[in-house]
Amino acid sequence: MTWQAAPKHRVVASYETQPNCSCFWPLLEPQSNGGILAAPEAVARHNYLLNYLPLVTWTYPATSRLLFEAGASANLFNNSTRREEGVGTDTIQITDLATNFRYGSRALALTHAGGYRVQHNRQYHQRFAVSYITGSHVFKTGLDLNEYREGVPDQADDPNQINGARSYTFRGAVPQSVTIWAVPFEAQNRSRDFGFYVQDQWAIRKLTLNLGVRYNNLKGSIPEQHMPAGPFVPARDFPAVENSPNFNNLNPRLGAAYDVFGNGRTALKVSLGRFTPYFTAALNNPALNQAASTTRTWTDANGNYIPDCDLRNPAVNGECGQWSDLTFGRVRASNTRFADDAIRGFNQQFYNWQGSVSVQQELRPNVALDVGYFRTWYGGFLILDDQLLTSADYDPYCITAPMDSRLPGSGGNRFCGIYDIKPDKFGQVDNLVTQSSHYGNQTEVFNGADVTVKARFGQGGQFAGGLSTGRTVTDNCFVVDSPSSVVAGTATGNTFTLTTLDTRPDFCHISRPWSAATQVKLLVVYPLPWKLQTSAIYQDIPGIPIAASRSYNNAEILPSLGRNLAQCRGVGACTANATIDLIPPNTLFEDRLRQVDVRFSRLFQMGHTKVRGNVDVFNLLNASALLNVTTRYGNQWLQPIQIMGGRLFKFSAQLDF
Repeated sequence: MTWQAAPKHRVVASYETQPNCSCFWPLLEPQSNGGILAAPEAVARHNYLLNYLPLVTWTYPATSRLLFEAGASANLFNNSTRREEGVGTDTIQITDLATNFRYGSRALALTHAGGYRVQHNRQYHQRFAVSYITGSHVFKTGLDLNEYREGVPDQADDPNQINGARSYTFRGAVPQSVTIWAVPFEAQNRSRDFGFYVQDQWAIRKLTLNLGVRYNNLKGSIPEQHMPAGPFVPARDFPAVENSPNFNNLNPRLGAAYDVFGNGRTALKVSLGRFTPYFTAALNNPALNQAASTTRTWTDANGNYIPDCDLRNPAVNGECGQWSDLTFGRVRASNTRFADDAIRGFNQQFYNWQGSVSVQQELRPNVALDVGYFRTWYGGFLILDDQLLTSADYDPYCITAPMDSRLPGSGGNRFCGIYDIKPDKFGQVDNLVTQSSHYGNQTEVFNGADVTVKARFGQGGQFAGGLSTGRTVTDNCFVVDSPSSVVAGTATGNTFTLTTLDTRPDFCHISRPWSAATQVKLLVVYPLPWKLQTSAIYQDIPGIPIAASRSYNNAEILPSLGRNLAQCRGVGACTANATIDLIPPNTLFEDRLRQVDVRFSRLFQMGHTKVRGNVDVFNLLNASALLNVTTRYGNQWLQPIQIMGGRLFKFSAQLDF
């Protein structure tokens, strides 16, 4: 609805509801689940019922040079992850390491998509801006306020958010371990991101400057929370937390464009800016600091597929080994603490700098060449440090890769520099999240270049094409606790994500080869007789990286380690496993993806009415490049999960009247 409230005051309002269901989405999961495929019943229905999107804006051009703007919007997000039809609350999830297959039900993590949960998010955005435009200046200043609320009270009441509050791991239908979960669970948080900015576009003869600076204050808080008792955990109460985080950021944005010869044919452009994540949820949430799960080895001596032990008892008993996390189920202030430099301060938040230099040159009338260099570098990395452990608390061992012509060197090579925690330190957890700069120089840098040609020719023909190359080089070659891995954290978007990074020499410095980082894309549009128009797009982009992770059992590791894995402490027959990557990242790649799309279009004019008919052919050559494969080594390794869509014809029409 648009309302002209007064000659210079206009109000625009809109309201939408958006129901949706991602009711079967297994193809995306192997990318974030170690390459393990999921049976249909182990995926779940991802329902958005409903999403509400109200919005209102106001504009007021006070004079020909002065403009006022304001607006407010909300995204009321209601999401529930539900069981597939036929899956009861008594069906336990099973992951089989031999087949890299997950079935039964869904139990991945205590997130809105990891189990069967309801999630309520609320996002609110308000803005106000003033623009002042003169002959040489375009000046603008404004305020932005974003508010985010996740979770609502009294949602943590379902003990079957993960069926049976447990999940099993098998190897070839033989039980290996059992994981128990801290359900019921619901984590609430609130955050507010306030921003103030000033920017000016200033024209000085042949030079145009874009100057700006943005100040942001990001503040998070967590209300008091209560979670009732579950099958394996007592009732839990967590205190309120304020100013977590409380970041202040000052981000400059600079740019310049220079008409080198003053004839409009050669332009030099440069830019440099600092950026922080647009929106981040509260950190240091006590509800998230509890151990979400603990795993114990399981020797199914009687073959009844039931863990015959007291799962609540953390010590070795019956068929079960010791808990992997001895803090599971405890009501405590914190299991993972955040240092001050991880949650507050000036310019301490995760950030990146982006810079570019480009030249635009008119080669001849209607033909232009663009050449640009781009660089992005990141900082503010976080690291998880277990204060109860040092690198001396780990013992080294080696493993041998399988003989396989698809592996580097046809396999059979020996990987050393892998570590297992000493048994007397197993299960001890006192984590501190802090800046990675205290331990080493963690880096992530992107360098890239683009070369593009654009041309107009004939009677309405157009051509655009070019080459783009760029790669990100990461380095995390330093030791925190285990000499073979570090746990890195990044606070971006609406979550704090922890990722285990391999610090073996071939795995911690990752540099993609330029040959696997180069893209070529071409576009041609050309009118034909009888008001026909045809266009074609060609793209040649790198194939996906090839990865392989293999699960090694205790018997395979024992000869090198000289003892059982720490998880087997006090257990007779050990069923523990260690998953190890066999291929350094970004060293092997699938075949490149090459695709051709074409369109034929015809315009029909009937008085004041126009009808444009289109025929599109996607993937004209019916290429079948791989988009996703199984990455867990075994008899299903490199099995295609998703390939490029086959040749597709599409017919459409557009009516203008």
